[in-house]
Amino acid sequence: MKHILYEVPVRVACGLLFELLGQSAGDPLVNEDDIPIVLRSWQSQNFLVTSLHVKGSAQNINVLGIVEVQELLAAEGINMPRNIHEIIAHLTCRLACWDDRLYRKSIFGAADEVELKFMDRRTHEDMYLFSIILNQEIQRLSTQVIRVKWTLHAREEIVFELLQHLRGDAAKSLLEGVRKGAREMIQEQEAVRGRLFTIQDVMQSTVRAWLQDKSLTVTHNLGVFGGCGLVLSVITGLFGINVDGIPGNEGSPYAFALFSAVLVMLGVILIGIGLVYLGLKQPIVEEDVEVRKLELQELVKMFQKEAESHAQVRKTVPRTNPTAAGRPPESAARYVLIS
Repeated sequence: MKHILYEVPVRVACGLLFELLGQSAGDPLVNEDDIPIVLRSWQSQNFLVTSLHVKGSAQNINVLGIVEVQELLAAEGINMPRNIHEIIAHLTCRLACWDDRLYRKSIFGAADEVELKFMDRRTHEDMYLFSIILNQEIQRLSTQVIRVKWTLHAREEIVFELLQHLRGDAAKSLLEGVRKGAREMIQEQEAVRGRLFTIQDVMQSTVRAWLQDKSLTVTHNLGVFGGCGLVLSVITGLFGINVDGIPGNEGSPYAFALFSAVLVMLGVILIGIGLVYLGLKQPIVEEDVEVRKLELQELVKMFQKEAESHAQVRKTVPRTNPTAAGRPPESAARYVLIS
C-alpha cells in the first residue's frame, strides 16, 4: 500500500495545491510493468506548476493522460480547454480514463484468465499441483485488486474536493463523469474480488473431492488385496505349512516350491478377478459424455414433442354445447348434479 500515498486538494499560498494519481504505461515489447505516478500541482490564477513523482524505475515515462492533454492544448481546436480549471479537469479525466483501461487490462483481465485456466483443466489433472499454481496467481491478483480499491477511493476523495474548488460548468461536468466512473470501477473491483474468492472456494472443494477419490481408490485396492490374502491364508492353513505332511507327497523335494508357485498364481488370479469385478469404475471418457449428452437431448426433444402435441389436441378439440354438456343423462336420475 505504500504506492497509494496522496493528499487531498487544499488552498495554500493563495493557490490550489492538489495531487492526481495515474499510471505510466509500460512497454509491452520489453515486458515492462505499469508504474504508478503522482502528479503534484499548484495552481494560482492562470499558472499551473506541476511535478511528476514516479513510484518505480523505468527507461521511459509514458503517462498517456498527460500526453493527451498536451496534444489537446497544442491542437487549439474546439475542445481546447478555455481556462486553468478546465485544464485541471481534463488532466483528472484523462488520467482516470487511462487508469481504468490499464486496470481492466492488466488486473481484471488477469482474473478472467485465472477463471479460464480453471475451467479448461484436464480431466485427469493433478489437482494439488494445479491448485498451487492458481492459488499463487489468486494471491497476487487479490493484492493488486485491493490496491485498485484504495486508488479508486483516493480518486473519489480528490474529485470531491476538486468539485468544491474548481469553477465552470465544463470542468464540473468532466469531474462528475470521473466521479461516476470511479463508482462503476469500484463495483467492477468488488465483482472481480468476489469472482476470485468463488474460484478459490470451488477449487478447494474440487481438490478435496479429488483427494477423497484418491483415498477411496487406495482403500479399495487394499481391501481387494487383503481379501485375496485372507483366501490364500485359509488355503495354506487347510493344507498345512509342511507340504511333506500331505498324504502321498512323502519324499517330494519340490512339493513346497510347487505349492508356493500354485499359491502365487492363485493369488494373482484372485487379485485380477477382484480388480475386474469388484474394482472401481473406469474413468469417464469423452465418448461416454457425448453419448450421454445425445441421450439427454433426445429425452428433451421427446418431452417437447409430447407437450406440443398435447397443446395442439387441446386447441383442436371443438367445444361442446354447454347446455348439452350440462344436461344429466337419463340413466343418472339418482345422482345429484352440483354446479
